[in-house]
Parts: sequence; structure tokens; C-alpha cells
Amino acid sequence: MSEQSPDNSVRSRPILERHVQTIMLGLVIALLAWSGTTTLKLVETSARQDERITQLINITNELRDEMRDASSRYMTVNSASVYRQQLNSRIDSIDIRVKQLEDSL
Repeated sequence: MSEQSPDNSVRSRPILERHVQTIMLGLVIALLAWSGTTTLKLVETSARQDERITQLINITNELRDEMRDASSRYMTVNSASVYRQQLNSRIDSIDIRVKQLEDSL
């Protein structure tokens, strides 16, 4: 009968296996830390981009409102040409009347 001693029943791990496990655990922890910092940086970058997009939307809305105001203050090119033609025809008719008055004197 062979009696097993308590030291032989629980087999201790080899030293190399424990070191490999420690190194792997360190790598896993390092990868988790790296992914955490990368995630935080991405969240910060995303927040900055959201703020910039919000600013651009506000600026675009302001420019759109300014263009609406400008369109109500100024004439279009077609309206200006029609108005210019009307003024030119009125000036021509006045010139004709002035010449007629001068000729009659």
C-alpha cells in the first residue's frame, strides 16, 4: 500500500508556467488599460466634433437668415434689368419732350 503524502497529492505548478501566466495576465491588463484610454480619447474627440458640428449648423442657419434678409432688401438681376429699361424709356420720353419744347421756342 502506498500512502500518498499531502505534498504529492497536490501537484504544484512548474515555475515557468506561473511566470507565463503572470506575463499573460500583465498583457491582458495592459490591453484593457490601452483600450480604456483609447476609448476615452475617442469619446473626447467625438464630443469636440459634435460641438463643432453644432457651431457649423448655427453659423449656417445665421447665414441662411442673412441671405433671406438680403433677398428682401435687394433686387434680383432680372428685376433690376426691367427697372433699368423702364427708367431708360422714361428718360428717352423726357428727352423727346424737351427737344419738342426747345424746337417750339
